[in-house]
Amino acid sequence: MKAGHRIILHCILSLMIFAFIGCAKDRETAIMNTHFIHPREVELILTYRISGIHIKPSGTVTMHEFSEAPVSWEIETDNSEPVLHLYIARQGEYPNQRNMEILSIDPAPDTLVSKDLDGNILEYWDLSANLKEGEDITITRSIHFTAYETAFKVDPEKVKPYDLQDPIYKYYTRTQEFIELTPEVIALAERIVGEETNPWFKAMAIYRWCVDSIDYVYPPDRGIVHCLPRRTGDCGSYSLIFTALCRSVGIPARVANGHWCCAPKKNYHVWNEFYLPDYGWIPADATDGRITGDTPSKLAGKGDSMYYFGNLDSGRFISSKGTSIQLYPSPDWHAWGLNDENRNPIFFQTAAAIYANITAERFKMDITVVKGNDVLW
Repeated sequence: MKAGHRIILHCILSLMIFAFIGCAKDRETAIMNTHFIHPREVELILTYRISGIHIKPSGTVTMHEFSEAPVSWEIETDNSEPVLHLYIARQGEYPNQRNMEILSIDPAPDTLVSKDLDGNILEYWDLSANLKEGEDITITRSIHFTAYETAFKVDPEKVKPYDLQDPIYKYYTRTQEFIELTPEVIALAERIVGEETNPWFKAMAIYRWCVDSIDYVYPPDRGIVHCLPRRTGDCGSYSLIFTALCRSVGIPARVANGHWCCAPKKNYHVWNEFYLPDYGWIPADATDGRITGDTPSKLAGKGDSMYYFGNLDSGRFISSKGTSIQLYPSPDWHAWGLNDENRNPIFFQTAAAIYANITAERFKMDITVVKGNDVLW
């Protein structure tokens, strides 16, 4: 082949490749624009504060999520040094949460770590050297992003079967701590879905059951083994139940953790996502389905509890996905004689602290909405 012909052929192949890439991007953009609508700009200041710190030998090591009750263990070796480790989940890019900018973090984290399959990024501080009697620890972060309302248009007839050998499928249908797929849970899930085989309709049946069967009550303890028999729970319990029931019938499902960030809600929140081939992760928020059904106009949906199946308002942001998120760098459990146990309870929301030989009166996260404090419903 002559040199001139090779150049022409190379140009043609390059144009074909660029055209293919362009078409793929166009298809991806079309999908994004179809399912994610009504963009709005949001800017937030997130303040994490640990108040009333007192240095005091305690004989225990404690994990405290900012939204949960603390969990403590007896220290098995002598170690009187005050210790405080802080972990905050960093908000990332998702289809309904784009153009994420971390504008500032003060003080900056010691390191960033991302090691789990959910893609979570943890910011880590070792604050032990900064501890002073009676003083607070404050971390201030500023972020900007574009929030989208999610409005999936799923054609059930076009939902393809799962690849059961896919490691990701196995990961999101597994049993795990707080989402134990016990015989009782599996039997309940099978009763709920009956003879249905389509994943979309199976997930819908489970969602309806959660909305109709679980009463919203803040729970005394976490985990499906506690909240499912009671048929009560808050958003965290709803999300664990939905995840476990979906996984029990072969639907990949996970928890999404974040906060409300619109007028008038600023609190923590947890909801779900389940996976459909060719569609991706579909939102489902049975907690808000129950609330909007019981109290129309309090949330989006205008009283239609099914709004939150496949749809999601833009008045929230995501910090992490999954449950029992491993904390990295791992706390020095060995120094406290706890290296032989799994000392990582549920990391449900957005921040957690590990401390020893100190006490703290309060762990709190506050949100200031600089831009995007919209009334959305």
